[in-house]
Amino acid sequence: MLTFNQMFIGMLLPAIVCGILFVTYVYLLNRDKQRRQFQWLVAAALGIGYIIGHIALEGKPNFIPKESIHWLVYFTLLAILTSTYWDSSRWINHITQLIYSIAIPRLMLDSYFRYTWEPINAVIWWICLTIGIYIFSNVVLQSFSTLPSGASVPFVYLGISGGTALITALSGTIVIALHAGIIAALFAAIWILAIILKRRVELAGEFSMQVFPNSVSPVVTFLFVGVWINGYFYAEVPSVSAILLLLAPTLALVGRINAIQRLGERNTVILQIGLIALCVSIALIIAVIRSGLFGENTY
Repeated sequence: MLTFNQMFIGMLLPAIVCGILFVTYVYLLNRDKQRRQFQWLVAAALGIGYIIGHIALEGKPNFIPKESIHWLVYFTLLAILTSTYWDSSRWINHITQLIYSIAIPRLMLDSYFRYTWEPINAVIWWICLTIGIYIFSNVVLQSFSTLPSGASVPFVYLGISGGTALITALSGTIVIALHAGIIAALFAAIWILAIILKRRVELAGEFSMQVFPNSVSPVVTFLFVGVWINGYFYAEVPSVSAILLLLAPTLALVGRINAIQRLGERNTVILQIGLIALCVSIALIIAVIRSGLFGENTY
């Protein structure tokens, strides 16, 4: 059973480390306007923060993971490495995304491929999950530029990760919920710091576009996909809730609709965040009903 210290350190220490690395990124960016030189620091802030939290909860990772959730450490390390060359070539990015999209479900669902699914079912699931992960990774990438305010991007993913933590906890899987909680703590740290630093630091008027550089998208993608796969396949997260969480970031793309843009930047952001919050809220309500808190026959 997890101790209080494990849970406390697993949330607080990752947030502190993440915050320090993010502040370092902002400081270096303020001194040198060559942004690409430092963009990997934001990916490292999220990635290293999660790895610290993962080790605090699960212990030292095995060379060959024994459980699906343990693969997240290695995927996160790969995502940090990927962030160092993310802006080098568009084709390299697409190839990298495709490789990861193929590998993630096969590795994380090894027990299903070996013991549960028939060959045809396994192929169908593999193809569907690969397509879903690839599309989601691109949605995450586009959301960084579609949400214009600097603090709005980490705030949106804070809400999604917080909703994920609550939904997985209601589904009876506290361990996976704690992993989602680590991710929420990381986004919370960056969101708070983004608000503070935006008021105190001048970055040539471009701070809002640099809170989450494009190179951060692999880390965000891997963390969410890893938790969602574990929540759905190895816990009892309702399928509708899982789908709604997956679709939530796509609602940020309504900001690209011309009719929406005419509302003004502030109203557009409010609408984007409102739709995402509504989507996550519905997913949470379904999980609450499914959990049986209002009676076994409610669902």
